[in-house]
Amino acid sequence: MANIMSELLPMFPLSTVLFPGMRLPLHIFEPRYRQLVADLLEEPEPRRFGVIAIRKGKETGVDGVAALHEVGCVATVRQVEPREDGRYDRTRRGWCRRRSAVT
Repeated sequence: MANIMSELLPMFPLSTVLFPGMRLPLHIFEPRYRQLVADLLEEPEPRRFGVIAIRKGKETGVDGVAALHEVGCVATVRQVEPREDGRYDRTRRGWCRRRSAVT
């Protein structure tokens, strides 16, 4: 686990908290997060990324997030269902807590 704590991970800010062991279904529709999922699918398993709660701002839009909490969760992709229009439905599971370098 020490290695994952210093690894750079793509971040997915949400208005909810993901805890280790918790499952969270998502519908991915914004282009930047569609690309994040596409990039993750090209990587070998386990496909990991960071989930961090938004402290100030909102989930959608380029200027939506103004501030993030310091501690998030490393998540692993469990199931991805691509849609014809490029969106994704995805289930992920929280793996471990992690302090973010970006706040």
